[in-house]
Amino acid sequence: MSKKSKKPPARELGVANATRGVWLVKVPNYLSRSWQGAGENTDLGLMRISSNPKKVEVTFTLSESLAQEEGQRLGLEIPRQHRLLTQDISSQSLATFSEDSSSGELMAEGKVVQKADIQPVDSDSYMKLKLHQIKAAEKTKFQATQLNATPTNTYKPVSGHSEHRKETEKKKRDGKRARDDRDTVLDLIFTAFQQHQYYNFRDLVHKTKQPVAYLKEILREVCIYNTKAPHKNMWELKPEYRHFNKDSAEAKGDGNS
Repeated sequence: MSKKSKKPPARELGVANATRGVWLVKVPNYLSRSWQGAGENTDLGLMRISSNPKKVEVTFTLSESLAQEEGQRLGLEIPRQHRLLTQDISSQSLATFSEDSSSGELMAEGKVVQKADIQPVDSDSYMKLKLHQIKAAEKTKFQATQLNATPTNTYKPVSGHSEHRKETEKKKRDGKRARDDRDTVLDLIFTAFQQHQYYNFRDLVHKTKQPVAYLKEILREVCIYNTKAPHKNMWELKPEYRHFNKDSAEAKGDGNS
């Protein structure tokens, strides 16, 4: 049974202004910043709508005071003249919504009746602004700085870490694994399998302390290597050796002599 995700709680939507017609207009960043930073009752600019037999033309002129403030922030002249390009949204159904940051109340602010883009008119100030934006985008966030003094916290490379040194020292202490007598190794193998039916090869190497190739050679004689589940990659004794003990081995040896 799949676990269904919990749905967010239902919230009321204010629809007092739902039928109001609004324009959805995309504006340049510098224009948006100047509008947001303007105080109450501030003149944002002047919009002119001129109609001709072929097309309605809409222009917007940013107020001189806002243009100067934004220009001082950027250190260059801000374009004031803009054209407003309208888009056909007859095939779309758009609306605007708002959310109160304190109460979380949702409001339908109106139905979009016109969608448009405000674009600056080609001018020297606009070209300088674009050049400024391109140079700003090319600047990296990281810069190289020349240090006058040697840093106090230095980390020098090391040839070997402490864990690697411990492992190397352990190998030196243990030395190369020496081969024991074959019967002694068999004794160790049978003793191990009296405790558990299945072993992985690493555990058998640990218990017998024999060279890998030598141990595999003996295991192939008395053990089966499982290649299928549920005991994949595990060793177990062949059926004829599964109840091996030292006394039975000696009796078997006497019988064969």
